[in-house]
Amino acid sequence: MTDEAVKNPTAQADSNDPIAWIISAPAGDEATPDQDQLLSGNIVLEGSLGIAEVEALHQRMTRILQANVDITISTEQLSRVDAAGAQLLYAFVREVRQRGLPLKWTSVSDALLEALNALGLNDHMGIEAQ
Repeated sequence: MTDEAVKNPTAQADSNDPIAWIISAPAGDEATPDQDQLLSGNIVLEGSLGIAEVEALHQRMTRILQANVDITISTEQLSRVDAAGAQLLYAFVREVRQRGLPLKWTSVSDALLEALNALGLNDHMGIEAQ
């Protein structure tokens, strides 16, 4: 990631960084002040987290990062996670850490743990034994 992208999260992402896109909101997707007031850092994932759901979740995660709020992720009702979903969560956690934001995992599903384990990401997510 370029120094400019770190200083300015809306700057063009470096195409050599596989997670640079996590901090760049699509054009026209900036949160207004009214939306910021309603925005919380609570992410509740239910059902399936696959490639079909990644874009919408990415947009929400981008707004949460821009709001600089404490983040809580609950996956208790998550029944299926594919590689794209697990990679999005990994990229998000990595960006949260780089920004120094508080992150708490609650009610982590077996489906998420199995997907992260299959991809070798368990140790990188900050999920404590539950």
